Amino acid sequence: MEVEFKGLTEEEENMSLLPAVPKKQIECALSTPKTLRQQLIKYLGFPNPTQICYLNSCLQSLLTLKDFVKAISRQEEVWRLIPEAALVRSFMAIKVSHFSGDASHKIRLLNAFKMTIWSPVFWDLHQKDAHEFLTSMLEQIRSLSPRLQMMAASLGRSYSCPVEDHMVFKMVNTRTCKRCVVGSSREEEFTNLSLDLVPGGGTMEQMLQLYLMEKELEYNCECGATTSGQCSSFLTLPKVLVLHLKRFNFTPSFQITKVHDPIVLQRELVVSSNQAGCCYSLVSTINHISPTARSGHYICDGVDPDVGQKDPTDRWFTYNDAEVTETSGGSVIRWWDAQRAKPIGRDLNIPNIVSGSGWGPEDQT
Repeated sequence: MEVEFKGLTEEEENMSLLPAVPKKQIECALSTPKTLRQQLIKYLGFPNPTQICYLNSCLQSLLTLKDFVKAISRQEEVWRLIPEAALVRSFMAIKVSHFSGDASHKIRLLNAFKMTIWSPVFWDLHQKDAHEFLTSMLEQIRSLSPRLQMMAASLGRSYSCPVEDHMVFKMVNTRTCKRCVVGSSREEEFTNLSLDLVPGGGTMEQMLQLYLMEKELEYNCECGATTSGQCSSFLTLPKVLVLHLKRFNFTPSFQITKVHDPIVLQRELVVSSNQAGCCYSLVSTINHISPTARSGHYICDGVDPDVGQKDPTDRWFTYNDAEVTETSGGSVIRWWDAQRAKPIGRDLNIPNIVSGSGWGPEDQT
């Protein structure tokens, strides 16, 4: 299944959505573009006919990344010509219809988007893991780069992968023998990091430090030693840092359970790399609601992409499938803070994705 996408200007995009909105509301809203947008905000949600809250939440989180979406849009001349790029065309068709009030049309777009994912594990009607879906989607876009670069060259243009430019970063793993201090290093590329929770509760910064700290491992060195230390560090930093909080573990009998240790969510996170440091600001979260790890419901909280991080009103939206409510970044943080005293509730994830496209550099939306 594939969606035909035709690029529109912002003005044409708004006008193309008007027929899906009640006539009286359109007449009241047409006074200014700002007023029109206020009237259409309630249509920002996505329907959930077949347990696709994981998909809806990931899409809403990605759509908060205005620069990421623009990077895709401005290369339309390239990806619209490649059959394999059906996922990109489908994603942009959903973006164009984001303000549409036509639920049936959105359902068709969402179903078409779901079927463009190459992994058949997402094709059925069962509940899925949002982190796995987001990772699969981003890796699929990355895999298209060689083909799209060839097409761009044939058009006398260049193609730059939006995922590579915004979300990919490099880590270096260094192993050092405990006896002779001889070691080796290996580089890896990531689109996100999976972090273990701090037992008893902790901050995002502590979880990241736990991931980076040195860990002992068994390794037979040439000097005869059997123990080495291994630590990880950032070699490069992305424009958008996606962190996956592992609110699950396995029992000795390999049964999955949900972890309820509290998390202290931070609006800003300072991260250092081997080259430089960066201060990230939170722009989105994807939360799993359930006391157990086997089933539940995903929702997304995200900054309004049209006002950005520097807006004094701090306007965010809570996306609960078709229901969209206005909130603020401060309210999102306060809610997380309130949950530290509660074992379950609108619980934070199996997994919990903070920044289901979530942490952007402080000077960017």
